[in-house]
Amino acid sequence: MLRFVSIFFLYGLIFSGWSCNNGNTKGNTVAGRRQPSRKAQVSIASPGNNDRAVLGATLALSVKAAGEHVKMDSLRWFIDGKHAASVTTLDSLAWNTAGQTTGTHRIEAVAHYPDGQRDIVSANVLLLAPQAPKQYACRVVKTYPHDVGAYTQGLLCDDGFLYESTGLKGESGLRKVILETGETVQSINIPPHMFGEGLALVDDKLIQLTWQDQTAFVYRKSDFAMLRKISYPMREGWGLAYDGTHLLMTDGSAHLYFMDREYFTEVRRVEVCNHNGPVDLLNELEYINGELWANVYRQDEILRIDPKTGIVKGVINMKGLLNAADMHREIDVLNGIACDRTTGKIYVTGKKWPKLFEIEVWELKTEN
Repeated sequence: MLRFVSIFFLYGLIFSGWSCNNGNTKGNTVAGRRQPSRKAQVSIASPGNNDRAVLGATLALSVKAAGEHVKMDSLRWFIDGKHAASVTTLDSLAWNTAGQTTGTHRIEAVAHYPDGQRDIVSANVLLLAPQAPKQYACRVVKTYPHDVGAYTQGLLCDDGFLYESTGLKGESGLRKVILETGETVQSINIPPHMFGEGLALVDDKLIQLTWQDQTAFVYRKSDFAMLRKISYPMREGWGLAYDGTHLLMTDGSAHLYFMDREYFTEVRRVEVCNHNGPVDLLNELEYINGELWANVYRQDEILRIDPKTGIVKGVINMKGLLNAADMHREIDVLNGIACDRTTGKIYVTGKKWPKLFEIEVWELKTEN
């Protein structure tokens, strides 16, 4: 008997729920079934989604209608969310990319119809460097000692001293180093759970990134007094440099972020590309005479980047700096670029390298 009552009660609940659902339909449903969404009446014909083009090229922007019956009031074009042009026909529009940067750009077309409806359709296009980067070689001008315990993440030169940010949890910190001897004359550690990263000098302040803690430390250069901590939205902090206006930051991707120097908010970003595509794993940075020099993680090369356009203008071959006698168990990759703005001298080193090198760079000429 108890079983019969339970089954009867269950059927009653199911029937009641079905009746309620059918008597109180909401939204875009009829008799409990969702109506199909309205299909867009236009689509982007050019450029094709994920097409590639050379920065500076003129591209045709156009849409195609689903049929002859489609009538539009207007068609508005947007590039990366900014209004580019408004037209009233399906005729193609010329887009000159000369004023853009390398990387992925989003193209949107908004079609407005006489009945008040509209469609928004989009496509992405990747703009590449217009030519292959120039190739450079380097030679060692002078060799200096470097602390093999320093896992170099950020490096800069000022007033004849080197300032170095070091990484690894429990070993990360900031140090002031005598160039000629490699001796540390001043240092400070960051919390042991944090991993130090890129370093930049802004006026009389040193700014140090951390890897995955989304925190930057601001120190007074003269005595390493901690002035404040700043949070930033990037998932990871890698390289940092200063161009005189903005902080330039990398996060291990191909993106270069321009950050406000006071508040560390993002002002704009550029996706760095060569003639083949985006260049990932941008690491330690140094701003030199209008160019951004960048280590690429695990590569024996330094990129010379135009920070305004994102174009990789040159590649410096850095192979062969260390010899067999320099190698030890904990030695790691090339990382660390510093430029003495007074003398113009450029210094490079690596993570736990025993040496730091002053280098000279020249362009390799290709035979035609």
